[in-house]
Amino acid sequence: MRKIVSCFLLLFVFAAFSSCSSGNEFTYKNKYYKIIIDSSTGSLKALWKNGANLINSQASQDALFDLRFRDQADSGRIYEFDAQQASQVSFDKKGDSLFIDYSGFPNAELSVRVTVALDKESPLMNWNITVDNNTDYTLDHIDFPNIAFNNDLVATGGTGHIFWPAQEGVVIEDMRIRESGGWLSYKAVEYPYVGWGGLYPSSTQMQYMAYYNADGGVYLAAHDAASNPKGLEFYRTEDNAIKFQYRLFAGGSGKGVYKMPYDMILGVFYGDWYDASAIYRAWRESSSMPMPPKIKDNKMLPDWYFESPVIVTYPVRGHKDMGDMTPNEFFPYTNGLKYIDKYNEAFDSKIMALLMHWEGSAPWAPPYVWPPYGGVSEYLKFVRGLHEKGNLAGLYASGIGYTLRSNTDTTYNMYKEYKDKSLSKVMKVAPDGTLATNGVCTGPMAQRIGYDMCPANDFVADVVVDQIEKIVETKTDYIQYFDQNLGGACYACYGTEHGHPYGPGLWQIKEMQHLYEKLMPVIEKSGYKPIIGCEAAAGEGNLPYLLFNDARATINLFAGTPVPAYSFVYHEYVNNFMGNQNSVSYAVNMEKCPMNLLQRLAYGFTAGDMMTVVIKGDGQIIWDWGTLWENDVPNQENAIQLIRNLNSWRKGAGKDFLVMGKMQKPISVGGVENLPMITNAKGYSINFPTVFTSNWELENGDCAQFLVNYLPQEQTVWLNTTDLKDAKLIVSSDGKEIENIASSDKYEVKIAPLSAVMISYRCK
Repeated sequence: MRKIVSCFLLLFVFAAFSSCSSGNEFTYKNKYYKIIIDSSTGSLKALWKNGANLINSQASQDALFDLRFRDQADSGRIYEFDAQQASQVSFDKKGDSLFIDYSGFPNAELSVRVTVALDKESPLMNWNITVDNNTDYTLDHIDFPNIAFNNDLVATGGTGHIFWPAQEGVVIEDMRIRESGGWLSYKAVEYPYVGWGGLYPSSTQMQYMAYYNADGGVYLAAHDAASNPKGLEFYRTEDNAIKFQYRLFAGGSGKGVYKMPYDMILGVFYGDWYDASAIYRAWRESSSMPMPPKIKDNKMLPDWYFESPVIVTYPVRGHKDMGDMTPNEFFPYTNGLKYIDKYNEAFDSKIMALLMHWEGSAPWAPPYVWPPYGGVSEYLKFVRGLHEKGNLAGLYASGIGYTLRSNTDTTYNMYKEYKDKSLSKVMKVAPDGTLATNGVCTGPMAQRIGYDMCPANDFVADVVVDQIEKIVETKTDYIQYFDQNLGGACYACYGTEHGHPYGPGLWQIKEMQHLYEKLMPVIEKSGYKPIIGCEAAAGEGNLPYLLFNDARATINLFAGTPVPAYSFVYHEYVNNFMGNQNSVSYAVNMEKCPMNLLQRLAYGFTAGDMMTVVIKGDGQIIWDWGTLWENDVPNQENAIQLIRNLNSWRKGAGKDFLVMGKMQKPISVGGVENLPMITNAKGYSINFPTVFTSNWELENGDCAQFLVNYLPQEQTVWLNTTDLKDAKLIVSSDGKEIENIASSDKYEVKIAPLSAVMISYRCK
C-alpha cells in the first residue's frame, strides 16, 4: 500500500512557498504559472497560465516516469518499472526544491528521487531524476517527465499546435497527417533504430518541444550541453490526448546511483514556436555547448560559402536510388558541364554540382567510395571544368555503414574482406549480443545489405580518413561523406568489447567527435578549405565539424508544416542547403500542388538555406530526388526566375542578413492567403502561406525582413511599421530602389511575381 503524505503535513512542510488543497494535491504558484502535483504519485494534475489549464490532467496523471532496464547476462532481457508501481511515495522540501521519493518497487531493489527546483521569478522549473539501482540490471533509458495535452489542434477546430524539432523543425496542426503512415509515423526511439523520427542528436537536432494554443504554451526541454542521446517523440493516446515522450538514455549505468547529468526544463510561455525557440536559444547561448566560430569569424570557411552557390544535384548512373544503374546522360562526368554552364548563366550564380551514384564501389555502398566510377582521370576533367568557370564540385557518400552486398549493383560485395579481417568485431551490436540491424538504408528492400560500424573502433576512422584524403586530393569542394549518418550521429551499440558502455550514451557523440577530429588535419593540409557534411542539419555536438549540410525540412511533410527552427537557433554559425528534397513526391500530391516546388524554394530562402535543384538527364529541373525522369516536370521558367531573383538577394543587398544574420521572430504580415499542400495519404491539407517571410538581425543593430512572393502574379500585403526606426523598403537586390517607410499600422507592400522585397530598419 502506498504511503500517502497527508495534506495537513504538506501544508506544514511547504508553507513557505505553496498551498495545499484537498485530494492529496501539492500546489505551487508564482506570477507565471500554477502547478498542481498529485502528492500520492508525483504526477502532474494541472499547469495553469492566465486562468487556463494548459495540460490534459487525466493523461498527465499516468506515471511521472518509466524506467527500462536490461539484463546483460540474459541476452538483454527487458525489465520495466514506472512511478505508479512504487508502494511508497513521500515528499520533502529543502530550500526552493521539492523532492519526491519512490521506493517499494515490485521484485526490484530500487529507489528513485525526483527533484523539482522552483523559482518564484521564473516561468521555468528544473526537473531531475536520480535512480538508486541495487539490481543486477543495466539502466537503459528513462521516460521523464511524462506530460500530456488536450488534442485541441487546429484541425479539430481548436487553436493548438505542437512544435517538434525533428528535421530542423515542424509544426503539427493535424495529428492525422502523421498517423496516416509514411516516413514519420510514430515510432518509439529504441533498438532497432530506423532513421527518421525523434532520435537526438540525429535527425532530431535540438532538444526542445512545445505545445501552445491561444491560452499559452508549455515548453519542455533538455538543457544538456553535452548532447547525450535522447528520444523526443509524441503520440495520440487511446483517450485522444497528446503525450510528449522524452526518452533519456542513461549511458549503460549499472548497479549504483545514476543522476541525470542535466535538467529537464518545464515551463510556460506565450506565443508560438518562435517564442519557444527563443527560450532554447537563450539557454544555448549561455551554456557550455561546443560551437564553431560564427560564420563571419570562421577561418575554416572557403570564399564560396559567402557567395551562395546554387546546388545542382543529379546521378551519373541510373535515374533513382534503386533499379538499373547503367551510366546515364551525365557520364562521362564532363557531359554534365553544359548543364552547369546553363544554370550558371540562368541563375547568375556559382553552381555546385553535387553528384550521386558516382562511387566506384556501388551507389550508396559505404564505407568505400573511391575511386570514382569510370576512373580518377575522368572525374578530374570534370572538376577542372567546373573550377575553370568558377563553379564547384560536391559528392554524396553514405557514412559509416559497412556494405556486404549492394542491392543497386549486385556484382559488388565485400564478404571476403569482412571474413578475412574479422570485421564483425567492429560492427554495432544488438542488446542480445548479435549484430545490430540498425540503419537508414539497409535491409533486403533497401540499397544494401550490411551493418553499421561502431566508431569506437580504430578501423572506422582509418577507413574514413583514407577515403576523404583521396577525395581531397582532387580538390573537391564539398564532401557529404556522412549522408545516412543523419545529423552526423551514429546509432547505439551494446557491444562492450569495443570499450564503451552497454547501450546508448554520451560515448556515441564523443566517438563521432573523435572521428571528426581525425579529419581536421586532412582539411587543414589540403590548402583549399574543403567542407565535410552530413544528411540533415548537423546535430548539436557535431556542429563544430559539419559546416554545410543537406537540410531535410521536406521530410516533415509527412507530419505537418516545416518551420526553420534550426536556423533560428544556429544560422549565425552554419548555412545549410535545401537538400535533394527527397520524399516530396511521396508525401505531396503533385497534380493538386503545382506550386509546391516554388513554395519549397521560397521556404528554403527564408530559412536562410542555399538554393537547391535536382535535374534529370536532359538538364530539366524535376520535383525532387525520387521523381521518375519520365514524369511531367515543374514550370521551368518560373523556377529559374524565382531562384535567380531570390539568390540575387543572398549575393546582394541581403547578403549579410541571409548569410550571417541571427533570425528573429518576424513582424506579422497581413493579407497573406493560405495555399496548402495536399498529402498523398488521404488528401489532408498542410497549411502554407502565399507569402513567406523571415527576419534577421546583425550585431550592429540593423534588421531586415524579407517578403517572398513565389506566385507568378503580384501580391499586396501589409505590416505594422509604427515602431520601426529608419525603416526603408528595398525593392531590388542591388539596393538601389529604396522607399522610406512612414510610420503606419498598415503599411502596404506590393511584391512583384516570383520575387522578394526587403524591409530594413534599426532594431537596436
